[in-house]
Amino acid sequence: MFLNDDISKRSMNLFLKQATPEIADSSNIIHRWYDYLEDFPNDLVSSCISKYNLDSSSFILDPFCGSGTTLISSKFLGINSYGADVNPLMCFISKTKTYWNINIDILNASAIFIFEGYLKRLSNEYDEEYINRQFSGMPKRELTQWMSKGMQYKVAILKECIQRIKYENIKNLLLLCLAKSAFDTSYVALCPGTTFYPNRKKDPFIKRFCERLKMIIEDLVTVDILNRSYGAVTVFNKSALELRSCLSDKFIDLIITSPPYPNDLEYTRQTRLELYLLDFVSNMQEVQDIKKKMIKGSTKLIYKEDNYSSYIKKFRSITDVVGKISEALKFKNWGFDYPKMIQEYFGTMYVSLKVFFELLKPGAHNLQVVGDQTYKNIVIPVGDIFIEMASELGYTKAEKENYRIRRSTTHNIPLPEEIVILTK
Repeated sequence: MFLNDDISKRSMNLFLKQATPEIADSSNIIHRWYDYLEDFPNDLVSSCISKYNLDSSSFILDPFCGSGTTLISSKFLGINSYGADVNPLMCFISKTKTYWNINIDILNASAIFIFEGYLKRLSNEYDEEYINRQFSGMPKRELTQWMSKGMQYKVAILKECIQRIKYENIKNLLLLCLAKSAFDTSYVALCPGTTFYPNRKKDPFIKRFCERLKMIIEDLVTVDILNRSYGAVTVFNKSALELRSCLSDKFIDLIITSPPYPNDLEYTRQTRLELYLLDFVSNMQEVQDIKKKMIKGSTKLIYKEDNYSSYIKKFRSITDVVGKISEALKFKNWGFDYPKMIQEYFGTMYVSLKVFFELLKPGAHNLQVVGDQTYKNIVIPVGDIFIEMASELGYTKAEKENYRIRRSTTHNIPLPEEIVILTK
């Protein structure tokens, strides 16, 4: 069916007709459309909704919503939710994954339409200028790092065909499918960091696109059959620090989120291909504009105008960690910016926790899924520091629960991942 990375109109039609719902296990439907490395299990959200007795009049907030785990789970259970993310790609993913009012017949017809155009264009002579137009602004060297020339051409063709679809929500579904399939069949690997393996064996791009589209159709059919009263979802392309411009004080019943960790991972790097492919950025300056608003969990997110460290000078636990790391690096000619990153990270999270406090109703809870980190064998107790900052901000109760233990590939220190539970 996918011989030579190709697919016929007839095969595509038969393929889509095979899409059938699997209602027996609906726990991962919708979530699986676009999974992300840092996602936390969706059953955590449902258990918290039950634990804190939320109902259809309640409002949940995920200020680092990523690929929408909290929002999808809340919607399924009839709870209204708000999400925010500074990365426009993640906002697009969350919005698209939480819009389910899709006409399946029109989606099928649109799929056939784009494949007719794809096959027609694929038969033409290779055109590098055509690729440049579809990946407008992405540095050539970076694009080649992600994908071969042949794959660039196929992705560019399919993107142009999808852009011709006039139904906006269906177009968004197909673009989500395009972006995830391009990422999955690219050279990239995300652990550890962002690395590239140009010689690794991978599925044909168009095969992966078809499989994901079939999955999406199955899930939409399942959602329609379940016929529940679903919650409303609103997503803001804002940083956590900007949320008071979108939401009213004392409005939110529950916050569930997993903020960035101080692990020196630069998250726009991990999503660079999709940011350019879907036209969320057109040059490096626009990438920089996103980075400047992010939580300072990486040395690559620190700018000379940043001064969030001024908020956390009063916390001995932070200054102790920074002092130990600085001491470990004093004879090195590298790593000098790491202590600054730790200060700026906790400074931005201090301001975020303050914003969250103001948005919560009295007695409501703020759950932060966080993980301790280590650098030069020095443990950074993220959960304990969050609790210390929250207590100073006025939360009436601050505690933590062990979630799981992670182990690094670079050391033997077990690092707990914890749920920090803050009560207003």
